[in-house]
Amino acid sequence: MKAKKLILAVVFAIVSAVAFADAGYTVTGVTGKVQYESAPGTWKDIAKGDVLSATTVINTGLNSKLVLKIDDDTITVKPMQKGTIEKLLSSSGVVKGGAKGKLNVAKGEAAEDSVVKSKGISTASSRASEAKEDLDWDE
Repeated sequence: MKAKKLILAVVFAIVSAVAFADAGYTVTGVTGKVQYESAPGTWKDIAKGDVLSATTVINTGLNSKLVLKIDDDTITVKPMQKGTIEKLLSSSGVVKGGAKGKLNVAKGEAAEDSVVKSKGISTASSRASEAKEDLDWDE
């Protein structure tokens, strides 16, 4: 009876581990210098075909990008990004491409509906033209 319970517990543990396991991100493209932290302070290059977890710390260099695939989603990590994949997905350093080919920028700090209107930037040229209008010139 104890053996059956032990076997049942082991089978249940394996099934639950598989069900709740991190699916993993498959690397489908690497451009430039892209690395992951294999141990604290130790960085290794990422190659096409590698499988990374959401908690993997990655670092993309200047003029570099990383293309990941999970299920039907394609994710592109922009240049000069450092952090876990999970953190980069929630920041604006990642571009998601859906199955229909539409590109959506991952949500950042700004809301999608907000529109930011900028006021003109005052330069020496614009200040001079405004001052010229205020003066009467005798010729």
